[in-house]
Amino acid sequence: MIRLLLGSVLMLLSLNAQAGVLSCSFTEPFFNITFDSATGVVTWISADESDPDTGKPIPRILAKTARLELLDYAESGQKLRLVDSGKTLLDLEITMQADDGMSDSTYPMEGKYGANIGGCYTDKFPPFNPYEMLEGLGLKP
Repeated sequence: MIRLLLGSVLMLLSLNAQAGVLSCSFTEPFFNITFDSATGVVTWISADESDPDTGKPIPRILAKTARLELLDYAESGQKLRLVDSGKTLLDLEITMQADDGMSDSTYPMEGKYGANIGGCYTDKFPPFNPYEMLEGLGLKP
């Protein structure tokens, strides 16, 4: 009975966990990857693959049941992995110093997709521009 009660409490806690969207921007080539933690869907989109009639980018679904894994925190620091069916889609590291290779923005996470490295963020932890932050404090870098 206690195990059943404990299992029910843990299930309710996991249902109350807030879902979010992880977004990663890459350059050379230019593309974005998004992961919706509520659905498990991973989408890849690039201006290089667009509808010839409309010119709008055509999203490509990379996975439908992906999930994030936190690697052993004691060994790896703040590293995560986005996986689907045992296959790693994206390696992530919380650095608070990542970039997308193009803009002046600083991203909270670095993402690696194959040989490509980009900047990743969530709605709660968006990229920011350090120069604008300093200017907001009255400094001129």
